Amino acid sequence: MLEAKMRPHREFLLAQTAGQKLFVLLHLQPDAAARQARPNLSVVFVVDTSGSMREVVTEPTERTGQTTFVDGQRYEVVRGAKNKLELVTEALKGIVSSDLIRPEDRLALVKFDDMADVLVPFTAASDRTRLLDAIGRLDWYSGGTQMGAGMAAGVGLLRGEQGSRRMVLLTDGQAFDGVVAQEQAGILSGMQVPVTTIGVGDDVNTELLTEITDRTQGQPIDVVPDTQNPQPPAVRASELPAALLGDLKQAASEVVTNVALSVRAVKDVVLERVTRVQPTQTEVPRESGGGPLPLGNVEAGVGATYILEFTLPARPAARMRLAQLGLTYQVPGAGYRGEIPPVDVVVEFTGDEAMAARVDSDVMQWVQQRNIEGLVAQATREAQQNPEQAARTLEQARSMTQRLGNGAMTQVLDRAIGELGSSKTISLGTAKTMRLGAKTQTLKAGEGSLPTDEEIRKMTGA
Repeated sequence: MLEAKMRPHREFLLAQTAGQKLFVLLHLQPDAAARQARPNLSVVFVVDTSGSMREVVTEPTERTGQTTFVDGQRYEVVRGAKNKLELVTEALKGIVSSDLIRPEDRLALVKFDDMADVLVPFTAASDRTRLLDAIGRLDWYSGGTQMGAGMAAGVGLLRGEQGSRRMVLLTDGQAFDGVVAQEQAGILSGMQVPVTTIGVGDDVNTELLTEITDRTQGQPIDVVPDTQNPQPPAVRASELPAALLGDLKQAASEVVTNVALSVRAVKDVVLERVTRVQPTQTEVPRESGGGPLPLGNVEAGVGATYILEFTLPARPAARMRLAQLGLTYQVPGAGYRGEIPPVDVVVEFTGDEAMAARVDSDVMQWVQQRNIEGLVAQATREAQQNPEQAARTLEQARSMTQRLGNGAMTQVLDRAIGELGSSKTISLGTAKTMRLGAKTQTLKAGEGSLPTDEEIRKMTGA
């Protein structure tokens, strides 16, 4: 029910040359039967109810000139506008009432501020009255931001669930218990439960939320006030309900779950990293102790694409197998567990430099996209001490996005380069958009053009 295709970026490598890189594209695609097996969803919403969630983020129709205090913070009293928590409430009510959710799906709601509480445990989506009542109680609470505690409560609920499991984490601030949140991300990774993080505003801990989505093969959603004229991938606060519905639609399309990859490499061949590059970009976690790598879930439409990076020892001229890949998976909508027969990674070592110079353009496009994220992270660090060098690094990344035809990411980089030129720094909002854009503004199969061999060597060491 799951089909796998594998392609190395080179079929020929130079003989007697140590340290060469081999990039292997692994594309997974559900077959026709799996695509029709929509899984039952079990989704827990973990919602920040701290005082700052009362901040207005949409345009008001009337300003009263009055202010109010909540948890020591002063907020303007306006009419005709919505605050963060009101938008979250509206979005959750829309999900419960939408045709996207089937009666057999199960939803749960956890709130966190100074402490975490389960407002409603997993409940059949058909029990709308119970779910809507719990959502309506979100406004009763206020306090700090114990996000880790909220995640832990969600983990406890998810343990007893079947089907396609997911956590949606909504927050607008810095977690008071970031270490606990990191620990819970590790547990969720082991459970193969993806986490969608929805960060509202510029005060969120983007580093922490990105770590959570990376470790769990989830996706980040960045929400900013309507007044800030956000640039993709950020969405306006008023678009939050649509963004949440879109995330649940994606969850329903993930018909294959719990995909695990086993890699058996021959002596001295080292698997350095595995990166999912489509539909969003994340590093596949490699927990201590070895064992199969969790590749996450696979959508019915685009499938999922990964890049495996190997470092090779010197080998004599010959055709040989370097590794063997094994895959296991589940199709919860069909009640099926399956595996794909082992796939061999085979290349030929040769003394012919012309043959060794041949590169698969499609594979290298994905490798280039993966490298853009590294350049963005490098430039963000450089901007603090050396704005000129940061601008040069971003120009290199921008050149890559242009060649690949990734126009959305090119626009994000243009803004960052412009800020470096005018103010010698990158604003917090732009840095966040750039970081998340490198993960979410990804290519589609078949886009882009081939870099030169010299560029490939500079960017990848291949």
